[in-house]
Amino acid sequence: MDNFEEHLMKKYPDLFYTNEAGELECPCGVWVPQGWQTIIDELCGSIVNYTKHTYQIDGKIISKQYYLWNSIAKFLDWSHKRLCIKLFPQLNKWKYNKPFFSFVQKFRARSYKCVKYNRVYPPGIKIDQIKEKFGGLRFYYSGVDEQIAGMVLFAEHLCSKTCEVSGEQGELCANGHWYKTLAPKLREEEHYKSYKPTK
Repeated sequence: MDNFEEHLMKKYPDLFYTNEAGELECPCGVWVPQGWQTIIDELCGSIVNYTKHTYQIDGKIISKQYYLWNSIAKFLDWSHKRLCIKLFPQLNKWKYNKPFFSFVQKFRARSYKCVKYNRVYPPGIKIDQIKEKFGGLRFYYSGVDEQIAGMVLFAEHLCSKTCEVSGEQGELCANGHWYKTLAPKLREEEHYKSYKPTK
């Protein structure tokens, strides 16, 4: 793809900064070899999907009555497990438990009405730079999230096993101080040798 940076900005505008003129921009630019473009495209799509459709429920107590109804429900649960079932094991059958659970649920429902629930989405991220360096992917972004960090690490791993020219399976190669991830055929053509960094 000729202008991969422009392609990413059009497809995933939420991942990029907006300048004073209202145009999308990436502070340090996007330079991705042809063979890795599909991986980066899928990574950006996964990040957008995650930030838009994944959320946690955050509850804020808006009435002190919550503590009363919640305490009653917890006490009934505790007494049922500790006393009723131990003393009368035959009551641990669904036909006997169903009326009890319905009774407890009434108190829980009252406690839920005392809480305001909101959806909390993951923090949005902005891409600072995407590039190849020393034969590996470098994906720099602003905004901290463990799941997104995991996605980026996985994409970096995939790129380390993918030829940056052809997109086929490849490995890290070196030619003097130059490093590339290449397929075996291209490695020979460009006079690179397989390289395994020492730990």
